[in-house]
Amino acid sequence: MSGFCLHSSGGKLDRDIWSSRNAKFFYGCSNVSAKFAKAELVSRPTRYLAIATSGGLNQQRTGITDAVVAARILNATLVVPKLDQKSFWKDASNFSEIFDVDWFISSLSKDVKIIKQLPKRGGKSWTPYTMRVPRKCSERCYQNRVLPVILKRHVSSYSLYF
Repeated sequence: MSGFCLHSSGGKLDRDIWSSRNAKFFYGCSNVSAKFAKAELVSRPTRYLAIATSGGLNQQRTGITDAVVAARILNATLVVPKLDQKSFWKDASNFSEIFDVDWFISSLSKDVKIIKQLPKRGGKSWTPYTMRVPRKCSERCYQNRVLPVILKRHVSSYSLYF
């Protein structure tokens, strides 16, 4: 494993975090188990998850994180999330105006497949089925509530409310 060095405000610290006495409390985020299948192997070509977030920017960020996990659980392709522009934040900015979309997609590419928009079906845009999920939806919750909708309709759009 290559070292991850801590930085101070003025420059690089001399100690490598992996050789410190506290190294046992840290682990490398990029060193996932070999048993963790890559997104390309688990994402089903007919499963799409489109989400709309709500709340303030921090709640929306949390919702985006939850959506990445949900897409992985459901073996679905995640559509770049839609941000709440009306209820709380009242800002017309979209995801790409706040976040680097290409970096978002590439940095998560091994974990979950992400696309910028739903593909057309028969030359027409899809109208996703909209549903609500509980704020603290577990793996079983996603499998019991969202997966049946995705399997039936091949796309699910759900809103995360906090």
